[in-house]
Amino acid sequence: MAQNISSFRLKWTFLLPLVALLLAAFSSMAYAERRAAIVVGNGEYEFAPLANPKNDSKLIAATLTELGFDVLLFYDVKKAVVDDLENAIRTHLLGADMAILYYAGHALQHEGRNLLLPVDVRTGSPKEVIDDAIALNSLIDIVKDDPVGVKLIILDACRNNPLTSQKGLEEGLANIEAGAGQVLIAFATGAGEVAYDGTGVNSPYSSALANALQQPGLDVYDTFRTVRGDVRLATNGSQIPWITGSIETRFVFRPGDIKSAPEGSARNGELTLDRVLWHFIQDSPDPTDFERFVKAFPKSQLAAEALERSKLQIAALHERGLFVTGALAATPISTEAPLSAKTAAAGEEFVFQQAGERAVSETFRVWPREMPATQSGMKTLVTDCDLYAADPNDPQRVVPGVTNGLVNVRDGLRACGFALAANPTNPRLQYQFGRVLEIARRYEWAEHFYELASEQQYSAALVNLGYMARVGMGREVDFKRAFDLYMKAASLGNLRARTNVGSAYIRGQGVPKIPEEGILWYRLAASSGWSNAINALGDSFRRGTGVKKDDIEATKLYSAAADAGQIDAINNLGRAYVSGLGVRKDVKRGLDLMLRATEMGNQYAPLYAGRLLLKGDGKVPRDANRALSLFELSARRGFEDAYLELAKGYAEGSFARGKPDMRRAYFNATLATRFKVEGADKTRTAVGEKLDAAARKAVEEEVELFVQQNGL
Repeated sequence: MAQNISSFRLKWTFLLPLVALLLAAFSSMAYAERRAAIVVGNGEYEFAPLANPKNDSKLIAATLTELGFDVLLFYDVKKAVVDDLENAIRTHLLGADMAILYYAGHALQHEGRNLLLPVDVRTGSPKEVIDDAIALNSLIDIVKDDPVGVKLIILDACRNNPLTSQKGLEEGLANIEAGAGQVLIAFATGAGEVAYDGTGVNSPYSSALANALQQPGLDVYDTFRTVRGDVRLATNGSQIPWITGSIETRFVFRPGDIKSAPEGSARNGELTLDRVLWHFIQDSPDPTDFERFVKAFPKSQLAAEALERSKLQIAALHERGLFVTGALAATPISTEAPLSAKTAAAGEEFVFQQAGERAVSETFRVWPREMPATQSGMKTLVTDCDLYAADPNDPQRVVPGVTNGLVNVRDGLRACGFALAANPTNPRLQYQFGRVLEIARRYEWAEHFYELASEQQYSAALVNLGYMARVGMGREVDFKRAFDLYMKAASLGNLRARTNVGSAYIRGQGVPKIPEEGILWYRLAASSGWSNAINALGDSFRRGTGVKKDDIEATKLYSAAADAGQIDAINNLGRAYVSGLGVRKDVKRGLDLMLRATEMGNQYAPLYAGRLLLKGDGKVPRDANRALSLFELSARRGFEDAYLELAKGYAEGSFARGKPDMRRAYFNATLATRFKVEGADKTRTAVGEKLDAAARKAVEEEVELFVQQNGL
């Protein structure tokens, strides 16, 4: 079943299992630009197999195909065909208005050089690894001088690599510049840090990237700001994506307005499940999507078009002389892309990926890919929709659940849409379909399905509707509506809702401000073991809100919530030990707790731990370098106060043996000012007086680029 792509002259050995993904002839998308992509997924490593790169590359390839890209998908590139890969980059990517090279797999660095590893890399010595590796710079050199278009190199690569124990080989990738031309390099994580392969079907980065690419109206910088925020959320701040380089061209991956709903409106009664699902699959490169649609909605007005599109899709592909394997077809979460026996053995079960305030033990999140065939057992309840979209905070879920930032929107919409078509009155499926729509930022549609579930007293749907009203998601902020919805869910026993009712009374949002009433709701939720409520109750005792201030009681509550894995409570307990508030002072133990919270992804703990290490205290020696790293980590995780700490430290010479760095101080003070951190203006003015006007202007331009790339 060989195919001939003469322009690439790719060898048949390379074509196994190469799959060519080209834009379908029937696509309704009208993109004026030429869009081209090469996607590489390397997972079948002998020394350390990776389960997800094939799934990740398939997800990205399918997403880009739906966005009008001509895509080549390469699985498990070997060192013998690296020249073929480079030739494909020259032939396929050069001259495109938007060209993307995506790589998922193992990578490392040597003396500042970034190296991507073919699957048959020799591992006997560092020299063998270096000789066999693909130098990233050699790939960049191919595209950087192309006068046409934007070149985007995406590296979901810095996965935990045992080869870095060898001398001279370092973990992660070095932060390199793209050089000349409109080239942007996107790293799945910061320089020298490890990106997560993930315990589910996809890595956190590939899930976030695919989700962001599908959102209408986002340009390149918007897309990667969205990815950065989602990955930070998904990994509890442990992985922070980064981009380097700059481009002048504004390129939008999916034109359109997120607010536009071309087919039906929830508020005028026109919205139907078939129309919503059609909106997301209509540009699919997968014929089975349309076959499933016809079977699920035989009476739909769109069924005939779906059948015709399926036939056109297959005809167009055969006409081009291409062949299609399972790589193009939707793969349910309960199965994986083809793997070797060794890699498949490691994937007999997966662990639901979760992040957030509460750290649930991995033991509780383990799930077999094949469940026992028990009468009325889990196998009869669980659908692919549950596996993709169950909410960890939903008390009525039937699997452990997936954190928002880790939900695969593309496949989740299909799984939940088709599951709901088969069982249209199931409130759990209605809720989960609404949840995926919310993550896809189709807020009006999400509300519609949440409301269907809430009509059947599904408490998680009521909570999410309340949250949307409280923060103004897809509607005006409405605290009264939010409170009423929370109360309905609270009456059904939802612990998250009971905690939110308490917060509403304490803040006076939608109800009169009555802290004492709020404390009762906190106590009620805490009595059922809800760790967020226990931590909130601890905050109330520490501040004297609604109760008499009591540091001892606050610390007891923080300790109880920390035992349940609530990471804010772990940080709060650490701070209590450092200050001796409510507990016998133990600075060393306090630092250990704050560092534990840091490792679990807390954004505040690194700042407080950094402050302690910058000065030292008793048994904790001063460590300015570590303090600097912690301040930078806190800033990357989104705690804006850390920028002010960095500004002060650089201005005072705290990080470089007493030598101030006013440019870095001004950079961070300017960022802190943009974030409206208290005291930042004063520091910025004082530091700015020590720089000339030209230096200040140059730094301010650096800040603007930083904000453009990473957002505020």
